[in-house]
Amino acid sequence: MAEVQIYLQTLLSILIAAAAGYLVLRLYRDISSKTPQKRAIHTGLSVIIIVASLWIMHQLGVKTLLGNEVADDGVIIPLVVYSLTIALCMFLLTRMNLVLAEREQLKELAYKDALTGLLNKNGMDHFWDRCKVNEQLAVLFLDLNRFKSINDSLGHHVGDLLLQEVGKNLIQFSSKRKRHIFRVGGDEFVIVAKGSTQKEAEQLAVRILEKTTKSYQLGEHNLFVSMSIGISISHGKVDHFRLLNEADTAMYAAKQLGTGRYSVYKN
Repeated sequence: MAEVQIYLQTLLSILIAAAAGYLVLRLYRDISSKTPQKRAIHTGLSVIIIVASLWIMHQLGVKTLLGNEVADDGVIIPLVVYSLTIALCMFLLTRMNLVLAEREQLKELAYKDALTGLLNKNGMDHFWDRCKVNEQLAVLFLDLNRFKSINDSLGHHVGDLLLQEVGKNLIQFSSKRKRHIFRVGGDEFVIVAKGSTQKEAEQLAVRILEKTTKSYQLGEHNLFVSMSIGISISHGKVDHFRLLNEADTAMYAAKQLGTGRYSVYKN
């Protein structure tokens, strides 16, 4: 029975140390960006948490969980051990946070386009993998007109500047839950709008064209650039290959209509 009591006391002490370490780390997260008054408050709370944790752990050490007295040969060594336990928990939590942060950074690098900051083709594949089978979707396929000639005549650096400016305009239409924007090629973009009807998709296309069809000041060059947009709507089971192909076909139909137009795929 005594062994069980010691085991439970040790386990509780570790849990208390972990909780104390977690709370202190939470209080000190981004503390450099806080006001001096808040830093002082957080420091005071951290001291209180650590002192309270040491006192509780010490009480667990001098009494068993059943209330029987245990030999108390002093408090210095136990307090040092408890302090080291809290420090170890804080160290382990810090390392775990660093590992998680690195994973998120690698995930962002894998799924985001470095030039525009939009999601890339890997990000789109990840989106389709997590998409519901019968979800109502509208797919908009966007293509920059004259991009190839601009890129060839003025150089890739000008083309990159143009893509960055277009990316800034498009990212305004993103929504974490409803709309996802991907750069899938040199000058090709895809927007997937969840729960969107054809009318809403057309309204979105109009707003995008109004925002992106304009003159861009790219270094010493002032260039008028427009977009063409093709739209496809899901019907029943989501087939992303079909949706993308239909939107791509509709986009080429929009190019035939003239500058800065959109077209909806029709069976």
